Amino acid sequence: MAPINILVIDDERVICNGCRMVLKEKGYRVETCVTCKQGIDAVLSGNYDLVLLDMKLPDMDGTELLKTVQEKKTGPCIIVMTGYATVKNAVESMKLGAVEFLPKPFTDDELIAIVEKVIQSFC
Repeated sequence: MAPINILVIDDERVICNGCRMVLKEKGYRVETCVTCKQGIDAVLSGNYDLVLLDMKLPDMDGTELLKTVQEKKTGPCIIVMTGYATVKNAVESMKLGAVEFLPKPFTDDELIAIVEKVIQSFC
């Protein structure tokens, strides 16, 4: 079985680096982007199985990426991560195609658990 390709889109480099480190230890291939524009370009041109998407990015809101990806490409499972977790945000994200919602801050174990759950259920 081919390794799972994951893209992390977050403007906080510490989040990107932490996710990359934790997920690579589990055998996943991980790339990162720090803007929504970079993320959209990467998703549309790449071959990702899973995207971890921050909703508050400096150049665009994460919902724009969700809308763009759903309109232009069937593709990766998307886990939304945000420090502004509300039920309303979670429901809106799911309506736009996200399969899970991960509130920040999260632990390494929480990250691994949700990634593995999504891979087993959706990818």
